[in-house]
Amino acid sequence: MTMELPFITVDVFTETRFRGNPLAIITIPASGPKPSQEQKQTIAREFNLSETVFVHDVADPATTKQRNIDIFLPFAEIPFAGHPTVGTAVSLLDQGVDTLVTKAGPIPVRRLGDGAVAQASIPHNVHLHAKHVRDLSLPSGSLQANAQIRELELDAPVFSVVNGVSFVLVELPSLELLGQVQQSSTQLPIDKLLDDGWQNGFMGRYYYVRTGSGLDQNAQPVVSLRTRMITHEFEDPATGAAACCLSSYLSAIGDKQTTPTRTYNITQGVEMGKESNIVVEVDVQDSKIETVKLAGTAVQVMKGTLTV
Repeated sequence: MTMELPFITVDVFTETRFRGNPLAIITIPASGPKPSQEQKQTIAREFNLSETVFVHDVADPATTKQRNIDIFLPFAEIPFAGHPTVGTAVSLLDQGVDTLVTKAGPIPVRRLGDGAVAQASIPHNVHLHAKHVRDLSLPSGSLQANAQIRELELDAPVFSVVNGVSFVLVELPSLELLGQVQQSSTQLPIDKLLDDGWQNGFMGRYYYVRTGSGLDQNAQPVVSLRTRMITHEFEDPATGAAACCLSSYLSAIGDKQTTPTRTYNITQGVEMGKESNIVVEVDVQDSKIETVKLAGTAVQVMKGTLTV
């Protein structure tokens, strides 16, 4: 029996079509046959975007403001990712949805202002890993060709925002060096780099440059950053999970946030011609992260029906 599944695609963290990070959102109707795990993975591979989301519709939207969602990479399901959360939230806010239930837990979402800006309260279980890339003794050919970038990457912190989503956070001193970061064909071995109990899920390399700082209207600090997220397979134009990971690291460890709230304005994807704007707000109490809020826009690009 074939299934007809409605879908849309949106560009996330932008108000301009064909910029930002594309996302496919497939709706699974409340009644009728449901795609299997294997079929969902095949669909994600067919779209071949950094993530594809499956939204489980409900029979009576008046009875619940929650939606269960599944998030897939082209090769695996993951518990959480930032740009799928924001993109899906923007697409569902007009239906009164206020919570997205992911494999990482429920995520409250809300609209900011009058526009298509969604903010999501991100689940977090932050962890700084003991090892660095230098401890792996990788051949130099598997690392960055630029010697300065390579040395900074070797000793960069490895940090998880939740168990299963981890990044090597590489601070660079200039935008010129950021522009020289190259795609790497080497997959960093999770089983050797991450601590026991954390050796699963997704890991990427997140390169960043500080581009400014100031205060918001409440005299809370605002930090501006330019970033790039690279794996052994692709460069991502906008990575909400990486932005949350970096912001959490800087607030908890790197800069030791002393104010209740700090906002991070993060620009990613410039080098790809797909500029994306990500906002992360981190609340700290008693030197511990209380909340991590991810915000951004999204614009619809395509609409259609998928036959399975």
